[in-house]
Amino acid sequence: MLQSARRSFVADDERSARLSVLIVAENASMEMGGESSLALHWFLGLLREGVDVHLLVHDRNRPELDDSLKGSNSRIHYVTDLLIQKVFWRLGETLPSHVRSFTSEWLVHLVTQFVQRRAARNLIKQFNIAVVHEPTPVTPRLPSMMYGLGVPVVIGPMNGNMTFPPGFQSGSFLERAFVPLARRLTDLANYLIPGKRRAEVLLVANNRTRLALPLGCKGSVEILCENGVQPDIWRRPDDLPARPFGGLRLAFLGRLVDWKGVDMVLDVFAEVAKQTPLAELWIIGDGPERLRLQQQAEALGLSDSVTFHGWTARDECPRLLSQCDVFLYPSVFDCGGAVVLEAMSLGLAVVALNWGGPADYLASGGGMLVEPVGRQQSVAELAKTVLSLTASKRCELGEAAQRKITDHYTWPAKVRRILNIYQKARQQGDFGAVPPRENVYR
Repeated sequence: MLQSARRSFVADDERSARLSVLIVAENASMEMGGESSLALHWFLGLLREGVDVHLLVHDRNRPELDDSLKGSNSRIHYVTDLLIQKVFWRLGETLPSHVRSFTSEWLVHLVTQFVQRRAARNLIKQFNIAVVHEPTPVTPRLPSMMYGLGVPVVIGPMNGNMTFPPGFQSGSFLERAFVPLARRLTDLANYLIPGKRRAEVLLVANNRTRLALPLGCKGSVEILCENGVQPDIWRRPDDLPARPFGGLRLAFLGRLVDWKGVDMVLDVFAEVAKQTPLAELWIIGDGPERLRLQQQAEALGLSDSVTFHGWTARDECPRLLSQCDVFLYPSVFDCGGAVVLEAMSLGLAVVALNWGGPADYLASGGGMLVEPVGRQQSVAELAKTVLSLTASKRCELGEAAQRKITDHYTWPAKVRRILNIYQKARQQGDFGAVPPRENVYR
């Protein structure tokens, strides 16, 4: 008994002497994109700062991480699927996407978290972890099982509580009816699974997300954007090809899905092209809407001036965007929209709808926002805004955007901020003892 207590005191002393962090996420992948990349950004950023950091993810990430992080394999730990997760996944394949996300995908995620919680307890003991950080999922409503670990837990940054703007509707009646009900059910789930209510720090991207946090959270709530820019990747190349004098090139980058508003991008460009010689539009990305969008461009008579680049390697995207003048992003359901930050980092003038993540990034300057009052009026206002951007105005907006990125949105800046948050979490008191190894299934 005395030897066990002595080992416990030694472990506590080691945790207080150095910062050791465990990042817990279902996915950590640049190839998957979206929020799957966030855990990997935090892991790599902390490594660059010399932090003793470990990563706990699902085994599906192993091939990519084994290939890209060969020097850090000993710091990456994996969990695998149970049979029940495969059953839930099969059951959800026939459901509409919004319904599936709140049912089968939610159940699969909870089982993964159950397994990760057990693994996290063992890793905390093995590596004397001082802080557990769970950056994903970013939705504020999903419950977390990261509690009772004996160390402080930081969750987020989260981003969510989104609705479609007035005048824009999407989804079937079943989806629109089910989503509000599912959000109420998550209140009960967070009561039964209290990870977010017990976390020492909850990070949110904005006040909209703060309002969606579960009731009864005991930890401090701080605002921190969930997305960021890697400055060594998102910078303008020095060897860009020459451009035709007097031309105007618009760009869109993202997945080609209906709520990204790429159909509006084409309609806006059709209006701009009527008044601008040598106007071009580059659409970078792929997705289920590509064929329909190509047919729309042909129907508008834009086939010769619109280029569909399709899926493009991550390292090539900065080169393509750097050859453009305006980044047009009329998404109606983006909590984040990291591509907006990336375009800003390259010095493009950004024109977006005043909704969701793009509105958060551009509210204090660095781009132009248009109210999302309905599709037809939004298209007209977006076109008017693009046409109003003279070369000098585009340059002014681009320089302001780059300053904002440098000050607030680069990953190195975000990592420095999170290190202060970790230290704050460690000072917030008793985190409860780590349960004995034989109780990890409770």
